[in-house]
Amino acid sequence: MHLTERLYAYFWQGFGNNCNSYIYRGKKLVLIDPGHIMNETGERCFETLAESVGRDGISLKEIELILLTHGHPDHAEAAGVIREQSGAKIGIHRQDAFFLEGLEQRLAASGATRVPSLAPDFYLKGGELKLSSPGEEGADLIQVVETPGHSPGSVSFYFPEEQALITGDTVFDSSIGRSDLPGGDFETLGNSVAALSRLEDVELLLPGHMGPIRGAEGVRRNFDMIQRMFFR
Repeated sequence: MHLTERLYAYFWQGFGNNCNSYIYRGKKLVLIDPGHIMNETGERCFETLAESVGRDGISLKEIELILLTHGHPDHAEAAGVIREQSGAKIGIHRQDAFFLEGLEQRLAASGATRVPSLAPDFYLKGGELKLSSPGEEGADLIQVVETPGHSPGSVSFYFPEEQALITGDTVFDSSIGRSDLPGGDFETLGNSVAALSRLEDVELLLPGHMGPIRGAEGVRRNFDMIQRMFFR
């Protein structure tokens, strides 16, 4: 689904668990949260993603950068497969890198004959991530916001020019992510939600599960409701 000039969304429509995936088509082709290869119900999530992006004229073999909001399998499992096909670089916060190591070991133990490496190529941290291509002037800007709580190294991505905020499993439509998984913390999650609520000029909130929230007023109301329901 083409959301903005440069942002595409692939909202999971299956029965089992899998995340939403997003593509930013700017100076670099960026995939955020590729999701499962196959989920617990046997749905072929990776194949579904490949087919969906193909309908938008994009091939996963073209991906140059894979950014992970966190390291849980339903967001990160397919990253190694895509890197093997495309040569993309994988970025994740250092505090969540241990999830990728454990996931790689679990895939190997499941009997898979060959498991692509999930080792990150670089670590994300709060601040500006500038994307540029050789020989081109200027750079695209992604603001990386550290939002721990669902996991210790969860991050969100804000695209200023698109006025779009990708929140992973920190904030959903009318809800929040779990904080009872390894490294999670409810109070920390509340602080992260509060930090995201203070971002200005967000017209599009794109969560890791469920559908999007459109319009500045809708985004504001969602944050207000979540903070009243869960953290006051």
